[in-house]
Amino acid sequence: MLHYYDKHGEPLDEPVLFLATLDTVAKVRSKPNFPLYNGINVGVNFGDLIFMAFGQKHASFDAWANVSLHNWFFPTLECGLGFADDTPARGNFTYRTRPSFYAKLGVNYNFLYKSNPDYQVYLGLRAGFSSFSYDVTDVTVNSDYWDESQRFDLKGLKCTSFYGEALAGLQVRIVSHFSLGWSVRWHFPFHISKDRESKPWFIPGYGGSESFGMTVSAIWTIPARAKESAEATTPVTSAAP
Repeated sequence: MLHYYDKHGEPLDEPVLFLATLDTVAKVRSKPNFPLYNGINVGVNFGDLIFMAFGQKHASFDAWANVSLHNWFFPTLECGLGFADDTPARGNFTYRTRPSFYAKLGVNYNFLYKSNPDYQVYLGLRAGFSSFSYDVTDVTVNSDYWDESQRFDLKGLKCTSFYGEALAGLQVRIVSHFSLGWSVRWHFPFHISKDRESKPWFIPGYGGSESFGMTVSAIWTIPARAKESAEATTPVTSAAP
C-alpha cells in the first residue's frame, strides 16, 4: 500500500510503501472432532466384589452400556441386582434383601471429547429405580426404665425407591478394545416408600446408609466402523509423444 501523505495530512515528496500482514492465528474450533456416532461401550461393574473381600455384606452388581456421541456425551443405561445380609455395627437389627433388580438411566459428559477416545475424564448424572422386599430381624429394643429388652422381627416388607446419583469417573484403555473404569458416586433419594413405618437400610443399586459409593468396571468398546474412502482410483496413463 502506497502512502502519499504523512500523519499530519501533508503531502510527501515521495510515496512511502507500507507493508501489512494479515493475522493468521486460527480460532479454536468449538465443534467436536468425532462423528455423531462414535461407538458403544459395554461394561460390567464388579466394584462391590472388592469390598466384600474386606468384609462388606451387601453388594450391587450391574451390566451397563453407553453410546458415544461425538466422544462428548454418553447416554448410559445400567441394569443389575443388589442384595444384603448384614448386621450393621451400630445397628440393633439384621437386614436381609434377596437379589433384587434395579435400573439406572443417565448421561456422562466427557471433558476429553477432542482427545483420544481411549481415555475419558467425565462427570455424569443418573436416575435410579428399584422395587424390592426385605426382612428386618432380631430387632432389639432396650428399656432402661424396666431394665429389660424386647426382640421382634419384621418380614416381607416392601419398598419402591427412586433416587439420583451425581458421579465423577475416568476410563483408561488397557489393551486392544479392553478398558478399565472407575467412578465415585454421591447418592440422593427422590422417593423411598415405607412399609409398616419401616424405612429400608439397603436399596439395590443405591447401597447402604452411606451417601457415597464407588464402582469399578471392566469395559469392552465396540468402535464405529471406519467409513470407506469415497475417492475412486483412476489408472495413470502416459500420453504418446
